[in-house]
Amino acid sequence: MFENNIFDEIERELGSNCLAVMKRPDLEVVSRIPVTDVVETENSVIATFELPGVEKQNIQLNVTEDTVEVKVEKKAEKEIKDKETYSYEMRSQSFYSALPLPAEVVAENADASYKNGILRVEIPKAKKHTKKIEIK
Repeated sequence: MFENNIFDEIERELGSNCLAVMKRPDLEVVSRIPVTDVVETENSVIATFELPGVEKQNIQLNVTEDTVEVKVEKKAEKEIKDKETYSYEMRSQSFYSALPLPAEVVAENADASYKNGILRVEIPKAKKHTKKIEIK
């Protein structure tokens, strides 16, 4: 291994949220941690998740009054058989994130869309009702 590893340099420049690096003497695996964001507007909360290369059917989305939860599980298998060789390959990709929301929302009115690897979840805020109380 090189003393100045390229992945160490990238992590220094971009921060540890950009890359997850698992180092073993015989193997170096690099995976990108998806970027997530939560924005509060006057009437709603919008959460976005970057999930490039993920099919919509592999995404599970749950919304509660105070949290947006996203799970991705993708598995692929490849088997090659011929007279002299046999090859089997299995790949698995997973991601989980539970983001706390900055305001109470109406979970059952959430709206989600997935386009170009970006999952966008918009949830309307719960209306707070004020009741004027007469003092006796």
